[in-house]
Amino acid sequence: MSNKNELVVKSNRLVEASYRLTLAEQRIILYAITEARRTQKGLNAVDFVTVQAADYATQFNIPVKQAYEQMKEAALTLYERRFNLYDTYPESGHPRVIKGRWVSAATYIDGAGVIQLQFSGLVVPYITRLEAEFTSYRLEKIAHMSSAYAIRLYELLIQWGSVGKREIEMEWLRKALMVESEYKAIKDFKKWVIDVALSQINEHSDLTVSYDQRKTGRNVTHLIFTFSPKEEPKPKKARARKPVEPPAGSREYIEKHALPGETWEQAERRLRASG
Repeated sequence: MSNKNELVVKSNRLVEASYRLTLAEQRIILYAITEARRTQKGLNAVDFVTVQAADYATQFNIPVKQAYEQMKEAALTLYERRFNLYDTYPESGHPRVIKGRWVSAATYIDGAGVIQLQFSGLVVPYITRLEAEFTSYRLEKIAHMSSAYAIRLYELLIQWGSVGKREIEMEWLRKALMVESEYKAIKDFKKWVIDVALSQINEHSDLTVSYDQRKTGRNVTHLIFTFSPKEEPKPKKARARKPVEPPAGSREYIEKHALPGETWEQAERRLRASG
């Protein structure tokens, strides 16, 4: 079953955490979040969330065979995927980095075409609690993106949806995407990460996005994203069809042009006489 209209909900702390997932891994996690909500089974650190390959394939418009392959691989790799959460240690006020896993267990049932995930106890509160600071969006908005960076950047922008503008420090963005050691030249980072992501966001999501850059001295240190919701296409008005005139001399034509009180024969004689 498709989860297109289901909400993905994440704590802003998780949106801004440092992590790197493949496109398939992101899709599976996001689908699992919405699946738990759709089935009303909820998310906890004990029960498994089951995702059917057929439903996953429909949601992301991929062949079922490809869905099987992605799920089978993700069952092996997702257990190893970690993220870094950044906050402040309350007792001292010092910055703190918490390292955690997305899932505490994962399994793929060969022959059944399903993957089952048991989310970690650390991550569950960040994808279930609808607190004051959270980000939500419809799963369909990212369903057709084929870049993992596009999904991440979309989340970072939609988080500021009410503002329509976000300035992001380059160093922070590299760390959030875990690409500190890659695309070291700014032109490469923009070409292979930012430009690809924005192209897909503009094409597939509900946002129209552009960006500029800000320099500190001679170096580009910040990217400034400006975005707005796309206008919903207006429904086309059905064009009124002109009534088709019956052929002259036909019974339908004579009945249509008969005067009040005229018989069919009287109307026929009058119309013939008038030419």
